[in-house]
Amino acid sequence: MRIRLTHLFPFVLLLATACVYRQDIPQGNFFKPEDAAKLQVGMTREQVQFVMGTPMIADPFHPDRWDYVFYVDSQEDTRDHHQRVTVFFTGDVVSRLEKEGLEETETPTGEEGILID
Repeated sequence: MRIRLTHLFPFVLLLATACVYRQDIPQGNFFKPEDAAKLQVGMTREQVQFVMGTPMIADPFHPDRWDYVFYVDSQEDTRDHHQRVTVFFTGDVVSRLEKEGLEETETPTGEEGILID
């Protein structure tokens, strides 16, 4: 009984696709909600940069706006994590803050390891 390669190919292809794993990779500025809570209207650019670091997006067309973005896209939608802090300046002083996604209690760092159910 001879096994032809054409009969074996679909089986090998099925095995190869079943073993695909995509690791969660954090992107952007990692910051904790405690860091974002330190931001206040009236702070200078230097103070904001000391607390939050260099912004992920410093738009040359909007120099009075800094965006700090952090996200983790996972294969499991329940583990997706997105947070954003936008700082608006008038001159060199913070005039307004917008915060999204900071209410979640646990911020993934990418070093949690692989969760196996």
